Amino acid sequence: MTESAPILEFHAVSRHYAGTPRPAVDRVALAIEPGEVLALIGGSGSGKTTLLRLAAGLESPDGGEVRLDGVLVAGGTLRREVPPERRRLGLVFQEGALFPHLTAAANVAYGLRGRPRAAIQERTAECLRHVALEDKAGRYPHELSGGERQRLALARALAPSPRLILLDEPFSHLDPTLRRRLREEVGSILAAFGQTALLVTHDPEDVFAMAGRVAILEQGVLRQIGPVASVYRDPVSRYCAESLGAANRVVDPATGRERWTRPEDFRLPADGATPTTGEARVEAVRETGARIELRLAPADGAGDEPWHVIWPDTAGSTPLPAPGDRIAVAWRP
Repeated sequence: MTESAPILEFHAVSRHYAGTPRPAVDRVALAIEPGEVLALIGGSGSGKTTLLRLAAGLESPDGGEVRLDGVLVAGGTLRREVPPERRRLGLVFQEGALFPHLTAAANVAYGLRGRPRAAIQERTAECLRHVALEDKAGRYPHELSGGERQRLALARALAPSPRLILLDEPFSHLDPTLRRRLREEVGSILAAFGQTALLVTHDPEDVFAMAGRVAILEQGVLRQIGPVASVYRDPVSRYCAESLGAANRVVDPATGRERWTRPEDFRLPADGATPTTGEARVEAVRETGARIELRLAPADGAGDEPWHVIWPDTAGSTPLPAPGDRIAVAWRP
């Protein structure tokens, strides 16, 4: 039995806009497997939205190939690209892009035109139920909250059973509390449908809540790709480390080897059993509700930048240091 082909493949794909000194996307190669959620993350101008638009057919590659289910849809030897409407993709943008003159039910049903009326009604009701909007079917977008509008946009994208959902910064315009709740809800909805998705974001929390793998882009170049936990724990560079949250540069004084640790990796040496980095001077102590954060100045050549760490002794058995104190530092292996 042969393995199924990836849903989406980029083969050395490039896109260069006229008048710019470097490509927006530079020979990117990656694949999305059936049923997975892959997150693209990177700073402004990293090329993540351009890559999404290349997948959707809203942009044309200058080099390389784009394939869907193993079929060439753009680039390569293809003389005419497969247009967006024939790629069977669902799109969810920042603002949802809902039709303001249509009800919630009519928005969802829009992509089902041409099917029997009973089938349209059944599928529309199913999708609205999955996003918990079955009681808002007759309302217009302006009568819905921001979170409800985004869930409606997802329902509309899911209705035609697309092979792939493309989510472009879908939570960036929402307040932090709503964003936290909605990303969990959307992740659950995608899992319930068994839906393959490509998520473009600049927020690491989106990645942790929704994605199984993450690809990090910098200036159009794919810097690192892998399971989220693996990339978080073993970033290949400062850029990759900081793309997924706060990170500390630690240098082994004996070898000069550089590595990146996370604030929660800080440990108190216990009976010499945990390898230590040496000493550090406490520059600041800050209580942030559920945890205590310290800013440390590395000593003994272990680094030339402050470390931001989380105090690990939540039981309070070890006295909390004060600014100016020197403490021994260890890191989780």
